[in-house]
Amino acid sequence: MYFKANEVAKSKNKLVELSNGSVIELSRSEGGGIKAENPVTGDSFCYAQVSCVRRHLSQWEVEGRKAQQDKPEEAMQYKGQQIGYIRVSTAEQSTSRQLADVRLDKVFEEKVSAKTVDRPQLQACLEYVRDGDVLHVHSLDRICRSGAGDAVELVERMTAKGVSVQFHKEGMRFDGAMSAAQKGVLGILAAVAQMERELIKERQAEGIAAAKAAGKHIGRPKAQVTREDVQKLLDRGLPKAKAAKELGIGRATLYRLMNSES
Repeated sequence: MYFKANEVAKSKNKLVELSNGSVIELSRSEGGGIKAENPVTGDSFCYAQVSCVRRHLSQWEVEGRKAQQDKPEEAMQYKGQQIGYIRVSTAEQSTSRQLADVRLDKVFEEKVSAKTVDRPQLQACLEYVRDGDVLHVHSLDRICRSGAGDAVELVERMTAKGVSVQFHKEGMRFDGAMSAAQKGVLGILAAVAQMERELIKERQAEGIAAAKAAGKHIGRPKAQVTREDVQKLLDRGLPKAKAAKELGIGRATLYRLMNSES
């Protein structure tokens, strides 16, 4: 049961497969210890020392093998988990509306653009799920990156592992190998989802261009800072650089206001 302590980081968990078939997910606690929960028995631990972690995992291996021998058909039967994958494009966007009414055992969430290939939580999710699990995704555009083929590839990869996949917005669920018709429908819906996303971006770009052409200011409103505001901070002994930062203006603007007439 060998693994390195640095393989378990706060931003990345470590999956360990025991000899009895159980897959244990190791993660870091707030205090920096390594913690895990047995998905079969519900037992859990948290240790600061890796040697204690290995010893407890070895204990789970022994207990699991004994349970399999005593009750081969019942003791280690895995009922499956409800796993959710949630994604938004920016840190400012809320994830609360996705899968809000779905009861989930574990959720993988990230805030990254659909175009990037660096989606660590999606990869962690796909590696975590196992035979008997159900992977819940709010909509197809949450997992599509470069086209409709992404959705088909993901479903085939999951169903090959015995994992069911459910897309809630589209009302589609896949519990096994897809037929040619299912692949076609899934590909069409994924392509439509991607087209909708691109149309939204086009309309946003057109709106910004039209606003700029009409002379409207785009972006954050300009700070309404007066010479008196600057002087108050300088009278308090604040350096000019700090005064500009506190007022939300550049130093050039600060000097311009200082030299302006009252």
